Amino acid sequence: MRRLPALLILLLAFAGGLVRSQTKPDNAATGLAGYWQASLTAETSQDYDTALTQLAAWRQAGGNPFLASLRAGWLHYLKKDYASADNDYTDAERLQPSAINPLLGLLNVAQARGDAAAVNKAVQDVLRADPLNYRAQMAGAWQQFSAKNYQQALSGYRRVLTYYPDDLDAISGEAWSLYYLGDLKSAAADFQALLAVNPSYSYARQGLDLCQGKTTQTP
Repeated sequence: MRRLPALLILLLAFAGGLVRSQTKPDNAATGLAGYWQASLTAETSQDYDTALTQLAAWRQAGGNPFLASLRAGWLHYLKKDYASADNDYTDAERLQPSAINPLLGLLNVAQARGDAAAVNKAVQDVLRADPLNYRAQMAGAWQQFSAKNYQQALSGYRRVLTYYPDDLDAISGEAWSLYYLGDLKSAAADFQALLAVNPSYSYARQGLDLCQGKTTQTP
C-alpha cells in the first residue's frame, strides 16, 4: 500500500482541524443568544420583570449596550414604568446619537404620559433626524388637533398625505380638521373617500352626517 507523503498528511490534518473549528459552536455567542431569546419569550408572556432580568444578564455577558438600553426602554414602556423607560431611551440616544428608534421610544413615552410639551419636543427631535418620518408627523398632527390648533393639524396631515396619499388615518385627520375649520364640503369628500374603502371606519359615517346636517353631536 502506498504511503501518503508527510506534507499531504499535514495538510489533511490542518484541513480537518479547520473544519472542526468552523463547525464547533461558539459557546459565548450561544449563551448570549439564550439570554436574549429568554427575554423575548418572557415578553411574549407579559412577564416583563423576567424579560428585564434576562436582558440584564445578556448585557452583563457582553451584549451590545445600545441594544440593551433600547430594549430595556421598550420593556419598561410595556410595564408602564415610564420614568425608567425615559431613562433607558435617553441612554440609548447617548450611545448612538444618530439612531432614530430611541427618539421614537421617547415619543411613545411622552404620549403615554400625556405630556404635550415632551411630545412636541420628541416630534421635533425625530423630524430633525428624519424629516419625513411618518410616526413623528402623525404624532405632531394629532398633538395639534388635540390642542384645537386645527389649521396646524390640517397642515400636518396634508404633509403626511403628500407622501402617503393612501393613508386612511391621515385622511381622517384631514377630514376632521376641515370640519372644525368649517370647510364642510371638503370634509364630506374626505369622509366619503374613507367610507368608500372601509364602511366601518371609526367616526367616518358620523363625520359625514355632521357635514350633511344629519346630526349635531360630535365624537
